[in-house]
Amino acid sequence: TGFGDAGPDARQPGFDLTAYWSRSGLLASTRDAGAPPTVPVWGSGDYTTAIAIYAAITTALYHRERTGRGADVGTSLLATGVWATGTLVAGALAGGTPFELHDRNVPLNALTNPYRTADDRWFMLATSSAHWPALARAIDRPELQEDPRFADVDAFAQHAAALSELLDAAFRARPFAHWQDVLTRERITVGLIQTPEEAAQDPQLRENDVVVPLEGVEGLTETISNPVNLRGVPKVAARRAPELGEHNDEILTQLGFGPAEIAALRARGAIPGMTEAEAA
Repeated sequence: TGFGDAGPDARQPGFDLTAYWSRSGLLASTRDAGAPPTVPVWGSGDYTTAIAIYAAITTALYHRERTGRGADVGTSLLATGVWATGTLVAGALAGGTPFELHDRNVPLNALTNPYRTADDRWFMLATSSAHWPALARAIDRPELQEDPRFADVDAFAQHAAALSELLDAAFRARPFAHWQDVLTRERITVGLIQTPEEAAQDPQLRENDVVVPLEGVEGLTETISNPVNLRGVPKVAARRAPELGEHNDEILTQLGFGPAEIAALRARGAIPGMTEAEAA
């Protein structure tokens, strides 16, 4: 559902944009300071909620195997949106201080911040003060290891704006390939901020069967696999989505309907598809 089974909004229509993103607090939190809310990736809340209902179904099947009793399963776009915003909503429930929107020029933590390189690529730096000596070496500023502004966690927080400015200048001096090489050798975590087109060509996706062959679609050879894996158990091959009513005859036959009954259902418009006369 959009908003759950109970409450004043239980029967209201919900989209991932309105229920998952907007109502949950997630959309208000995923923007930079001073920036208005934006429209997130279409369907991303739907995909996440699909995994939640899958978890409910598999849990119910396991429950049935253990107890012999079935279960009525469900979730909502709002529930999974609040779950995705869990650290912030849980903090609010505990009376925590309001979440501060990120400002990359004056960040709460300059060591977890996006930076731009000389070839105009953006990457996300995600490290900690424990890795500061390695980062200082990587940017060829080893003397910064002794800088009192970056002596401990409190000092890093106090001088985050200065460190962000310093790292901005350093990273703008070289292309991303250079930084990926030196930072990876120092075991400092970075991630190139890829476009969807770049992600589609990322070899890591194919090595791990995130992108898989697609059967039965002319001109389209690959698709995205679901993210649930049972190692050693192969997944069903990815195939195109069926046309409306494409498998009606097959399924109705399995349910015990005969050819005449199926034809009668189709003639009355109870199931989609053409009658044999229309097809002829």
